[in-house]
Amino acid sequence: MEHVDPVFDQLFAKIPPEITDTFTEEQLKAIKKVFGSRNWGRHPLDLRVSVPIPGLRFYLVLLAGSERALKQRLQYEKTVYPLWTAGKIVFLTGFLIILLASSFTTFSFLFSLLTSVPTSPYPTSIPWLHNKFECEHTGRTWRDGDCWDSEHNPMF
Repeated sequence: MEHVDPVFDQLFAKIPPEITDTFTEEQLKAIKKVFGSRNWGRHPLDLRVSVPIPGLRFYLVLLAGSERALKQRLQYEKTVYPLWTAGKIVFLTGFLIILLASSFTTFSFLFSLLTSVPTSPYPTSIPWLHNKFECEHTGRTWRDGDCWDSEHNPMF
Protein backbone atom coordinates (compact mmCIF):
# COMPACT_ATOMS: atom_id res chain seq x y z
CA MET A 1 0.00 0.00 0.00
CA GLU A 2 1.49 3.31 -1.09
CA HIS A 3 1.35 6.38 1.17
CA VAL A 4 -0.88 9.12 -0.26
CA ASP A 5 0.28 12.70 0.32
CA PRO A 6 -2.67 15.13 0.12
CA VAL A 7 -0.39 18.08 -0.76
CA PHE A 8 1.15 16.08 -3.60
CA ASP A 9 -2.31 15.10 -4.83
CA GLN A 10 -3.51 18.73 -4.78
CA LEU A 11 -0.48 20.00 -6.69
CA PHE A 12 -0.51 17.08 -9.11
CA ALA A 13 -4.21 17.71 -9.84
CA LYS A 14 -3.34 21.25 -11.00
CA ILE A 15 -1.01 19.95 -13.71
CA PRO A 16 -2.82 19.57 -17.05
CA PRO A 17 -3.54 15.90 -17.94
CA GLU A 18 -1.60 16.10 -21.21
CA ILE A 19 1.53 16.76 -19.14
CA THR A 20 0.87 14.24 -16.34
CA ASP A 21 0.32 11.52 -18.96
CA THR A 22 3.90 12.00 -20.14
CA PHE A 23 5.46 11.20 -16.73
CA THR A 24 7.14 7.83 -16.51
CA GLU A 25 6.83 5.63 -13.43
CA GLU A 26 10.42 6.55 -12.56
CA GLN A 27 9.66 10.28 -12.70
CA LEU A 28 6.52 9.87 -10.59
CA LYS A 29 8.44 7.88 -7.96
CA ALA A 30 11.14 10.58 -7.84
CA ILE A 31 8.55 13.35 -7.44
CA LYS A 32 6.70 11.42 -4.72
CA LYS A 33 10.01 10.76 -2.96
CA VAL A 34 10.77 14.49 -2.87
CA PHE A 35 7.31 15.25 -1.49
CA GLY A 36 7.63 12.43 1.04
CA SER A 37 10.89 13.89 2.36
CA ARG A 38 9.23 17.20 3.23
CA ASN A 39 7.82 17.55 6.69
CA TRP A 40 4.41 19.19 6.32
CA GLY A 41 3.67 19.13 10.05
CA ARG A 42 1.79 21.75 11.97
CA HIS A 43 3.50 24.56 13.83
CA PRO A 44 2.89 25.05 17.57
CA LEU A 45 1.93 28.66 16.76
CA ASP A 46 0.02 29.08 13.49
CA LEU A 47 -1.84 32.40 13.30
CA ARG A 48 -3.39 33.42 9.98
CA VAL A 49 -5.48 36.57 9.75
CA SER A 50 -7.10 38.22 6.73
CA VAL A 51 -7.42 41.98 7.09
CA PRO A 52 -10.60 43.25 5.41
CA ILE A 53 -9.41 46.46 3.72
CA PRO A 54 -11.63 47.45 0.78
CA GLY A 55 -9.70 47.28 -2.47
CA LEU A 56 -6.77 45.41 -0.94
CA ARG A 57 -6.22 41.73 -0.39
CA PHE A 58 -4.06 41.75 2.73
CA TYR A 59 -3.25 38.92 5.10
CA LEU A 60 -0.93 38.34 8.03
CA VAL A 61 0.69 35.02 8.94
CA LEU A 62 2.65 34.28 12.11
CA LEU A 63 4.28 30.86 12.39
CA ALA A 64 6.55 29.64 15.17
CA GLY A 65 8.11 26.32 16.01
CA SER A 66 11.39 24.47 16.12
CA GLU A 67 13.63 24.85 13.06
CA ARG A 68 13.96 21.54 11.21
CA ALA A 69 15.13 22.77 7.84
CA LEU A 70 18.43 21.67 6.36
CA LYS A 71 21.35 24.10 6.56
CA GLN A 72 21.54 24.34 2.76
CA ARG A 73 17.92 25.39 2.58
CA LEU A 74 18.39 27.95 5.35
CA GLN A 75 21.36 29.49 3.52
CA TYR A 76 19.37 29.58 0.28
CA GLU A 77 16.39 31.23 2.00
CA LYS A 78 18.63 33.92 3.51
CA THR A 79 19.64 34.98 0.01
CA VAL A 80 16.15 34.70 -1.50
CA TYR A 81 14.26 36.21 1.46
CA PRO A 82 16.57 38.79 3.09
CA LEU A 83 15.72 39.98 6.59
CA TRP A 84 15.70 43.70 5.74
CA THR A 85 13.85 44.84 2.66
CA ALA A 86 12.26 48.21 1.89
CA GLY A 87 8.77 46.79 2.40
CA LYS A 88 9.67 45.27 5.77
CA ILE A 89 11.34 48.49 6.93
CA VAL A 90 8.29 50.59 5.95
CA PHE A 91 5.94 48.09 7.64
CA LEU A 92 7.98 47.96 10.86
CA THR A 93 8.35 51.75 10.95
CA GLY A 94 4.59 52.22 10.56
CA PHE A 95 3.90 49.51 13.12
CA LEU A 96 6.28 51.11 15.65
CA ILE A 97 4.77 54.57 15.12
CA ILE A 98 1.26 53.21 15.69
CA LEU A 99 2.45 51.21 18.72
CA LEU A 100 4.18 54.24 20.27
CA ALA A 101 1.20 56.54 19.64
CA SER A 102 -1.21 53.98 21.08
CA SER A 103 1.01 53.35 24.10
CA PHE A 104 1.43 57.07 24.76
CA THR A 105 -2.32 57.65 24.54
CA THR A 106 -3.11 54.68 26.76
CA PHE A 107 -0.53 55.55 29.42
CA SER A 108 -1.54 59.23 29.39
CA PHE A 109 -5.16 58.24 29.95
CA LEU A 110 -4.28 55.79 32.74
CA PHE A 111 -1.95 58.32 34.38
CA SER A 112 -4.67 60.98 34.32
CA LEU A 113 -7.12 58.54 35.92
CA LEU A 114 -4.70 57.59 38.67
CA THR A 115 -3.47 61.10 39.49
CA SER A 116 -6.64 63.11 39.01
CA VAL A 117 -8.00 64.91 42.04
CA PRO A 118 -11.53 66.22 41.93
CA THR A 119 -11.26 69.97 41.44
CA SER A 120 -14.91 70.91 41.65
CA PRO A 121 -15.74 72.78 44.84
CA TYR A 122 -17.91 71.25 47.52
CA PRO A 123 -19.12 72.57 50.87
CA THR A 124 -17.13 71.98 54.03
CA SER A 125 -17.18 73.35 57.55
CA ILE A 126 -14.49 75.77 58.70
CA PRO A 127 -13.41 74.66 62.20
CA TRP A 128 -11.59 77.89 63.26
CA LEU A 129 -14.59 80.19 62.81
CA HIS A 130 -16.74 79.81 65.92
CA ASN A 131 -19.42 82.50 65.66
CA LYS A 132 -21.92 83.76 63.10
CA PHE A 133 -20.36 87.25 62.78
CA GLU A 134 -16.85 85.99 61.94
CA CYS A 135 -18.30 83.41 59.53
CA GLU A 136 -20.52 85.80 57.58
CA HIS A 137 -17.82 88.51 57.61
CA THR A 138 -15.59 86.17 55.52
CA GLY A 139 -18.38 85.50 52.98
CA ARG A 140 -19.34 82.10 54.32
CA THR A 141 -22.65 80.68 55.62
CA TRP A 142 -23.54 80.03 59.26
CA ARG A 143 -25.71 76.88 59.57
CA ASP A 144 -26.43 74.46 62.44
CA GLY A 145 -23.79 76.05 64.65
CA ASP A 146 -21.00 75.69 62.09
CA CYS A 147 -19.45 77.96 59.48
CA TRP A 148 -19.76 76.51 55.98
CA ASP A 149 -17.63 77.37 52.96
CA SER A 150 -19.63 76.38 49.86
CA GLU A 151 -16.68 76.77 47.49
CA HIS A 152 -14.00 74.79 49.25
CA ASN A 153 -11.31 73.63 46.80
CA PRO A 154 -9.86 70.16 47.52
CA MET A 155 -6.44 71.43 46.38
CA PHE A 156 -6.41 73.78 49.43
